[in-house]
Amino acid sequence: MPRPVLAASALLVIGAAGEARGDLRSFTQTYEYSTVPQGRTAVELWHTQGRSTWDKDTAQTIQHIVELEHGITDHWDIALYNVFEQTAGGGAVMAEPYHYSETKLETRYRFANRGEWPVDTLVYLELAKEFGESLYEIEGKVIGARDFGDLTVAANAIVEVKLGNDAAETEPEFGWALGATYQLHPKVRAGAETWGAAEEGEVELSIGPAVSLAPASNFWVTVTAGFGLTDEADAFSARAIIGIEL
Repeated sequence: MPRPVLAASALLVIGAAGEARGDLRSFTQTYEYSTVPQGRTAVELWHTQGRSTWDKDTAQTIQHIVELEHGITDHWDIALYNVFEQTAGGGAVMAEPYHYSETKLETRYRFANRGEWPVDTLVYLELAKEFGESLYEIEGKVIGARDFGDLTVAANAIVEVKLGNDAAETEPEFGWALGATYQLHPKVRAGAETWGAAEEGEVELSIGPAVSLAPASNFWVTVTAGFGLTDEADAFSARAIIGIEL
């Protein structure tokens, strides 16, 4: 789906959105303690771009996601992700055309209302199927968060397993994400997050600032810029997510 189509879709959805409290996000890599309210549907449009080195001829990976989420109860939601990808070389050379990459199903469940437990706890399960390949991914997360006044801290423990005839390996991969954000204004949050993964002694580790803007209760935009701290991580990555709740 080309970028102009994504932008037009966002504008159309915003125009149709009602007055509801959105599933606001302060980070793009770290999941927080939130689910879509019961009976509500949310749309998220993701744009991610990364490059493995700072060399101008390094290929860039570009990914777009259209996500639809629905609240089954106030504590439980489900989501469908449609993922599109493209790899571009230096300049305008296309190393890989824009294509449909994978389908994901996600569900989240939080155990209590915010602030009832010493650490707000949520579990997350995701199933993914690579398009055109015998490759399946199962990912689980345990998400913990705590508010300290206007400061919110969230941490994710992640495990992922790949299955199928095209899976290079089936050993689990462990990852993490950690973020802290401060509410500067009811519509503005700013902070930082770090994320990464470890597999066979190799560690990916990135860190960067995160900014979230919420012009309306059912519309928000969050952006993170990431800088790789290890050779296995992208030298630079950026992710923006637009969220609209219907």
